[in-house]
Amino acid sequence: MAKSDAANKNVKPVSSPAKQGVRFSLRIKFSLAIIGLATFIILTITLFVIWREWNLLENQIIQFVEREVVHLSNTAQQSINVDELAMFSAVNDLKKIPYIKYAFVMGADDTVIQYFDRRQKRAMGELLNDGVDRRLKNRTGDESIKIIAYDDPGGIGDISDFSKIVTSKVTGRKIGAVVIGLSDIIIRNEVANLLMVIIPISLIFLGLSIIGSIVLASITIKPVRELSRGAAIIGAGNLDYKIGISTSDELGQLAREFNLMTSMIKTAREKEIESRILDEQLEMARDIQEGLNPMGFYEKAGIQIKGFTRAAKGVGGDYFDYKDIDENRVGALISDVSGKGVPASLVMVMIRTVFTSYISRGDVDCSSVASAINDALSADFAIDKFATLFFMIYDRKTEELSFANAGHGPLYCYRAETRTCTATRIEDVPIGIMDEVRYKQARIKLNPGDMIVLNTDGITEMRNTEKEEYGLSRLLKNLLEKNYMNASDFVDFLVQDVDGFRGEANPHDDMTILVLKRVQ
Repeated sequence: MAKSDAANKNVKPVSSPAKQGVRFSLRIKFSLAIIGLATFIILTITLFVIWREWNLLENQIIQFVEREVVHLSNTAQQSINVDELAMFSAVNDLKKIPYIKYAFVMGADDTVIQYFDRRQKRAMGELLNDGVDRRLKNRTGDESIKIIAYDDPGGIGDISDFSKIVTSKVTGRKIGAVVIGLSDIIIRNEVANLLMVIIPISLIFLGLSIIGSIVLASITIKPVRELSRGAAIIGAGNLDYKIGISTSDELGQLAREFNLMTSMIKTAREKEIESRILDEQLEMARDIQEGLNPMGFYEKAGIQIKGFTRAAKGVGGDYFDYKDIDENRVGALISDVSGKGVPASLVMVMIRTVFTSYISRGDVDCSSVASAINDALSADFAIDKFATLFFMIYDRKTEELSFANAGHGPLYCYRAETRTCTATRIEDVPIGIMDEVRYKQARIKLNPGDMIVLNTDGITEMRNTEKEEYGLSRLLKNLLEKNYMNASDFVDFLVQDVDGFRGEANPHDDMTILVLKRVQ
């Protein structure tokens, strides 16, 4: 019940966007696409048929007229200045063909001998001057048929003018010329008749394609509508809804994928809710853990102590602490539990519990504190868990710093008198590995200005985006250069320097630092 309440509390309602009506549906688009394609195909076929029929008719008529030109030329070759009646008969036969506009038989000087002309009347014996540039005088001896096309000045369409030189069989000289004018009205009439047939047929097919496209669009778009309706229901928050399309085509596959995606979204949402609850709980645990470390700046009777810790992921296993043992002695501890996250943080809490309860006795030394923590916790540690620990006590009477090291690392000390950094090492096993370990204890004298620095691996092994480590040399360099700072300022400076070095890279380990400085 509490989990459900927390989930409802953390999940904010998502306001759905205002629904917009479909202004141009897929059914209309699909229908228009099919109608457009059918119209294009029908129109293309119609134009092709008309173009082909036009060319066929044009070729047939041109071939026919060319034959008539040759026939009239042969008649004129035999009849010029011999038999006028034969030429008259041949021209009169051409006059019976309605699509022939005119026919002329001319003598050697290009004067009209016989003719008919539907355009206008002419006189026999005059030169043919109808505005068509046939260049008959320049074609002496050229017996080929020349065709000239021009607009029909007296009607609609074009006229094709066929002309041929007539030569003597004996001398080969020009004795005349024949001209026939063909109107394309017959072609236009035949095409018009064809259109009267093909247009109704095209309209019938177009109508059938419109009806078919509407029916086909309705059948095809129906599953799409079901998908759209299902998406709207799911989008409104009903993740249990299943789209009922069972076809074996792509739409059916899409519906199955959509239903699978909905199930995955539902599972992901449930996990997200659980993750939010866990994140909130981890954030609370982090706040509690940070509260276990002393956040204040210890400054008392010539001694300054300041620490800082930050977990890499939520909660961590790093821990530091400092407490007054009596009026002359102050104790400080730093510890690093192997691993990260919740298991390490639980071990850290156990270490703190033992430390605070044992040090409150008053009559303690560094070795006994480290041994007590190890003896109390080693039996409860998992096989793959251990912790390093460094505990020190400063005695104002003797001005000595005593310490015990459970596998944590050297004690770095800045000496104000020599302006150098020293490292003091004593080797002992980490806590939690074996029972009944008696830890060694060492002492060093602290003078005014001396500064002790202890840290976990998260400081020196911090990496930047280029995988470079912060390193011990950089830490000691800062200690040499910034020793004039008090303990609190030095901790703040070092944290900023580490973060600046890390940049955008994610921290891979908890980072903790503990600084003790004697100021007098």
